[in-house]
Amino acid sequence: MVGQPLAEAVLDTVETFKTNRNFWVADPLHCSSSRKFSQDKGSLVAAAIVSAAEILSEDVYNAWKHLTGHGSTELSHIYLSNQLDDHRIGAAGARVPGYEIRLVTPDGEPVEPGEEGAMLIRGHSSAPCYWNRAEKTSETMRGDWMATGDRFVERDGYYYFLGRTDDLIKVSGQWVWPMEVERCLNEHPDVHECAILAHELEDRRITLRAVVKLRDGAVHGDVQTRILCATT
Repeated sequence: MVGQPLAEAVLDTVETFKTNRNFWVADPLHCSSSRKFSQDKGSLVAAAIVSAAEILSEDVYNAWKHLTGHGSTELSHIYLSNQLDDHRIGAAGARVPGYEIRLVTPDGEPVEPGEEGAMLIRGHSSAPCYWNRAEKTSETMRGDWMATGDRFVERDGYYYFLGRTDDLIKVSGQWVWPMEVERCLNEHPDVHECAILAHELEDRRITLRAVVKLRDGAVHGDVQTRILCATT
């Protein structure tokens, strides 16, 4: 396509050329969930859509949950997937046959059942290296295993994403995963989506700042802010 890949322009291109393999960030999916398509989203329903780099909101997930899975560019394939008859809200899915999965501690030891850990993947579709990036290759490609950089917990064979292993903010001497705070806020019925950022105070201490988009009809103001703060 020509020009800046804005969400509407991307969707126009899909409708025009009937592309059946689409690799996106989340913006076009957010836009498409409320857009009216010719023939009831015809071109997108028949397409395979791969979204990465950020979390999808529950609204968007529900709009497109007929095709879900978790994979990576380095594996060139989905290695976790929900099933058409078994969708677990919040889960990236169960292991796809042909791939092996390990969750490990920061020291590389296997986690205990029910404990969170960094995910390692092994499968024949794995890339051998990063082009001209020896340090990144050594960090990610560990023998036959690939370190995804993602934190997961496994429950009943399904894996739940908890955040990135390097996505940490130190607040009052404790490491905090922004994803955990975002998850608490997103459970509030008035919250459409949110993001947690590190914020430096005047005295150089670090705290957290939440950027929240409320649902249509929700009440704004200081009272709402105090209610949302209490949920975290």
